[in-house]
Amino acid sequence: MIMKSTVIFDLGGVYFSDGTRIAIDTIAAKYKIHRGAVEDILNGDPGKQYRIGMISSDQFWQRAKTSWNIQVSSKELSLLWCSSYQPNEETVRLVDRLKNAGYELLYLSDNTRERVAYLDEKYSFLQKFDGGIFSHVVKRKKPDPIIYQLLLDRASHPASACVYIDDKPEYLVSPKSLGMQVIAFKNASQLETRLKGLLLLPDAS
Repeated sequence: MIMKSTVIFDLGGVYFSDGTRIAIDTIAAKYKIHRGAVEDILNGDPGKQYRIGMISSDQFWQRAKTSWNIQVSSKELSLLWCSSYQPNEETVRLVDRLKNAGYELLYLSDNTRERVAYLDEKYSFLQKFDGGIFSHVVKRKKPDPIIYQLLLDRASHPASACVYIDDKPEYLVSPKSLGMQVIAFKNASQLETRLKGLLLLPDAS
């Protein structure tokens, strides 16, 4: 049984919906662009550079519009991407239960400054956590082992007492190699079962 633990959440696809996947589908359909071309921007090198803060929002969207050959405001495209993220209410309830039980809660997210600001203004999600790391701040993104080590440096407990949750299995390799326990997220019900298996989650009141 883990007596003192840090529980670390990925955001997109775990705490929130998989907004990038939703945005790719929406942009492709709305502007009649091949889905692969949209994915190449949002999940390819331009998206990576944007997520690690190496290019600005304006630079990113200008590159996207040039690639897609569309004339749309960057603000419209940015809002479409950001609004594709909505809280997974069942996961939020699990976060609340862990917080009420006294566990340290951190986030680790490949994210942009604009999206974080939008989502926190709309959902006030940052107050649910004790801290964490965003890729645009540290100029690294998953699965770079350095970003996980930076996270461990902020955790109050050693790696052996940290549990990392992510919906992308390839992002679990590095934290596991650093000694963390990992959970491949499928849905909130499965996560609840895994947390109870680790004796981390108290019964719902």
